[in-house]
Amino acid sequence: MDCARSVAAEPTRRVSGAALLVLLLAASALAADESPEAYPGPSHYLRGAYQLGSVLATNDFLKGDNLSGEPVDSFQSLRVEFGWNTDGSRDWHHVYNFPTYGLGLYGADFDNDEELGNPTSLYGYFGWPLTRSRDGRWQIDFQLAFGFTNDWKSYDPVENPKNVAIGLGRSVHIEVGAVARYRLARRWSLLGGVTATHFSNGGTQRPNHGINQVGPIVYLQYDTDQPVALPVRRRHIPYEKAWDLTFTLSYGKRNLDLPFNAQNDPDGTLAERFGNQTYVIGNITAGAAYRFSFKSRVAFGLDFCYDETVGDLERIEGYNQGVNVDPASSDNLELAVFGGYEIFAHNTDLILHLGYRLFTKDVPHRLPRLYQRLGVRQFVYRDWFAGLNVRFHEVGSADNLEWVLGYRFRG
Repeated sequence: MDCARSVAAEPTRRVSGAALLVLLLAASALAADESPEAYPGPSHYLRGAYQLGSVLATNDFLKGDNLSGEPVDSFQSLRVEFGWNTDGSRDWHHVYNFPTYGLGLYGADFDNDEELGNPTSLYGYFGWPLTRSRDGRWQIDFQLAFGFTNDWKSYDPVENPKNVAIGLGRSVHIEVGAVARYRLARRWSLLGGVTATHFSNGGTQRPNHGINQVGPIVYLQYDTDQPVALPVRRRHIPYEKAWDLTFTLSYGKRNLDLPFNAQNDPDGTLAERFGNQTYVIGNITAGAAYRFSFKSRVAFGLDFCYDETVGDLERIEGYNQGVNVDPASSDNLELAVFGGYEIFAHNTDLILHLGYRLFTKDVPHRLPRLYQRLGVRQFVYRDWFAGLNVRFHEVGSADNLEWVLGYRFRG
């Protein structure tokens, strides 16, 4: 497959910022994890993988409503990863049973280059060993990866009208899986397992039904350093129960095709004004989190949101009723409460929040009051953090992405 297909300069520039963010976050995490002199420091490895699997038929395009007339039901992919093995010098190494982490480059082929393209991803990953043999010859890891994908052939009403799966040339790459590793020799290992991957732009550009895939994967790994002899794992790590306060600013965009009565639009003015438009979504979050273990927190707080879609939703409803509506600026504002769970490893947090809008303008076709948030944040300098969230409703319907910058006050 051709995973090195050239792309236009503009999409490349757009994705370069996301790719740079991943690299900066990873670099900050690694730089902060230097080992004390009594420990050898992390060892490194390089590995490649091949995967062949199934694409889940979650929308009409994938089921066969496409230009080829054939379902998109399978994929194959190649990836190369560079990673670090922890050495036990930090408490969090013991909490997560001496995990691995690193950066990866991924390319996939769906046998539909004309409508889907040849997507490539840059991602960071974390491997959490669930169990290992006493001699260290084999182990089983839970793996989590998060990154950004470029080179999709996106939806276009003229040139690519059937592709309702991917509405933008870029998307997020979210992956979970389990992998077993068997050491063949001192530096060589064979790994096999299963991963599931989700691609979506988070509602930034519609249509955005996304692509979900699952399949077996095989790795061949070479340790570029001599593998580190792991110390005895400490299972009881002391920690201090405390409250943390966080303040977060987030920014995102939401793309909508607003519904209007065509009878009220004989000259196409409404279609041009409200069809496939992009709106700004801003958020100020004040949260409190209670650390109840070395790797877990419960959190709750308030979301103060600005939703630019509300004014046009009111205008469209007025046009559909045959009246003119002049929305107030305050209609775009809302207040919500949220609660959730956060798990952290060193300088990285994974968050899952459940929110409910308390005060919001009731407008037809507006998003439900109940929403969810899944995200990752990285502490890049002391208590300053940056990150990315996916905000969604009804568990699987993405609303928008939230690019995050914030500060933590430690308890």
